[in-house]
Amino acid sequence: FVMQLSFNERFRQIVLFLLLLALGGLIFFQIKFLIPGLLGAITLYVLNRKLLFSLVSHKKWNQYIATSVLILIDVILLSIPFGLATIFVVPKLQNFTDNAHDLFQGIKEIIEKISAITGIEILSPDNLKNIPSIVSSYLPDFLNSAFNIFINLSTLFFVLFFMLLNAQKLESILFNYIPLKDENKKAVVAEVKNIVTSYAIGIPFLALAQGFCAYIGYSIFGLKDPMLWGFVTCVSSVIPFVGSGLIWIPLVVYMYVGGNSSGAIALAIYCAVVVLNVDNLLRLFLLKAFANIHPLITLFGVITGLKLFGFLGLIFGPLLVSFFLLMIKIYSNEFSESNSLE
Repeated sequence: FVMQLSFNERFRQIVLFLLLLALGGLIFFQIKFLIPGLLGAITLYVLNRKLLFSLVSHKKWNQYIATSVLILIDVILLSIPFGLATIFVVPKLQNFTDNAHDLFQGIKEIIEKISAITGIEILSPDNLKNIPSIVSSYLPDFLNSAFNIFINLSTLFFVLFFMLLNAQKLESILFNYIPLKDENKKAVVAEVKNIVTSYAIGIPFLALAQGFCAYIGYSIFGLKDPMLWGFVTCVSSVIPFVGSGLIWIPLVVYMYVGGNSSGAIALAIYCAVVVLNVDNLLRLFLLKAFANIHPLITLFGVITGLKLFGFLGLIFGPLLVSFFLLMIKIYSNEFSESNSLE
């Protein structure tokens, strides 16, 4: 009878677990497009929590007021890059889409000149004809993703507001329900803080620095639409190994083949000396403040993030990969300690 009761209890437990798993999976697949917003809320919570507790505990601010002030500051800080992108970049991309055929006619001529000079066929005639249609097909998707970004930003601040408002209760619940030893829980908290700080502040800061320096160079040496190319360079600098060179090297070639050889050489020297080294110089100053993340983690994270989240994946993709590796480390520590005790 006891064995029968135990079997029934175990069977009920398995059925209930499968039911919870099915419902959780159903909910997840219905709201998976909001994952960047949820990750963003967690990221900003980690960055804001210390200041929140300081305002509430030491400055004796009301919880609602402290939360509202922090949310307002976050909205302003995040609105700056998105606002600049909307004002300066999106109209250029729209114009680029409308005139794709004329613009790519010039690019085709440049590719043909390079092939004639080097004797190497870079692209076949059929591929050259398909360039405008291929690129133009991707640009509307990029422009239409603005609505998805807006939805995720709204979700981000909505979730963040309630997380900050109930910060102490939320952390108490998580700390009690995380199935780890206390020392491993503290290690998770410390590592998560370092990872979030590195990716949410460090990498965007370095990217903005490279993009700004590139914009100055593009303006000085006469490149058309320096703001657009500075923004694109900023985005590409997040990609490890190739980084900003993915943009400025083709631009140098474009200027050289187009007849502006002196400007192209000067721009190449400027980007090689200034744009590439500004990243290294800033890392020396920021190395103590941010975790030293291996470039391969960033590379695989960017690939994963772009596939899962689109443009926002440049930040959240590396975060996910780093969290995954962190949990492997914690899992190893947790159960290796348990086995050694046995």
